[in-house]
Amino acid sequence: MLKQIIILVLVSAPFIGFAQQEEGQFIHKHLVRADASIIAGVMLKDNINNVHVNGNLEYYLDTKISVRGDCNYMLGSNGLTIDSTGLKDNHSVMLGAVYHFPTTTHFDPYFILQPGFAYTSSYNAGYQSLSQDHAKTIYYKPVISPLATAGLGFNYYFQRFAHLFLETRYVYGQHLSDAPQPISLEEFRITFGLGFNLF
Repeated sequence: MLKQIIILVLVSAPFIGFAQQEEGQFIHKHLVRADASIIAGVMLKDNINNVHVNGNLEYYLDTKISVRGDCNYMLGSNGLTIDSTGLKDNHSVMLGAVYHFPTTTHFDPYFILQPGFAYTSSYNAGYQSLSQDHAKTIYYKPVISPLATAGLGFNYYFQRFAHLFLETRYVYGQHLSDAPQPISLEEFRITFGLGFNLF
């Protein structure tokens, strides 16, 4: 992870120098920004690592408040044991408010709070006997599970049509399934990348 952050800083250094020559802020009322990224997630209760694809769209009501919608698609997980219950699907949609801390630069730190829901399905991979030849995986039907999420992040607007971003967030929820044991959707997520500005 440290290597990726160093590469991001090195790649963005020329843009940061360019942004210092720009006058005024790029953050303004009616700004629309969007980005897509890969998210690394850790499910806190089960120590399972997830990878998601995220896309979001944000509309600035003014320089301090914006409305943002996020869609996440889980690509996969690791960390399950042979007899554990895991998530086959964990895709989510969230919509909520973002508070942007006032600055006089192109740096845009923010706090985000979003309710939402997840399309989740689970399975249990276990053995019926001591022989591995009798493996049986049981799949449980998909359900809609409510979510809540809060996070901190920042955007760095280095020019009119693009920005860099970094975000960490905590996701809270419970998989509402008929699986024999409850599955927590609690997850810590982190992402960074390049986004685009419209209007």
